[in-house]
Amino acid sequence: MGKFLILSVADHEEHILNKIMEAIADEPEFVPIAPSLSSASLSFPDLEIRLKEQTVSCRGQLVTLTHHEFAVLAYLARHPGWVFSASQIYEAVWDRDGEHCGTAVASVIGQIRRKLTPDTPKAGYIRTVLGSGYKFNSSPF
Repeated sequence: MGKFLILSVADHEEHILNKIMEAIADEPEFVPIAPSLSSASLSFPDLEIRLKEQTVSCRGQLVTLTHHEFAVLAYLARHPGWVFSASQIYEAVWDRDGEHCGTAVASVIGQIRRKLTPDTPKAGYIRTVLGSGYKFNSSPF
């Protein structure tokens, strides 16, 4: 059975990921299954997230997001379909222990939903997975 390496780095740590990828790229058994995080943007139906500029366009309109809103959206969008608990999101975005994240994540996700899909916030890009957390859905409906 093969082995998996799952690695998550912050944008400012991208050089670490690049060094690791360079070191193992020539191994004949190595098969990357995810695109590089250095992509300049993430595109989905009616949604474009420009990572370097930290801007978001929804249905062709620029959407103003706070730092945490953008970071949460980008984190989830980099892993479409993956389910993350509020603690995992808090640890990744706030870079602090997520054990006592309180309502910070839920509040930020609520704001993102209202800004991206104000008419149908619950059917938007970020879905709640009852009892587990949140996931990014690449189609808003």
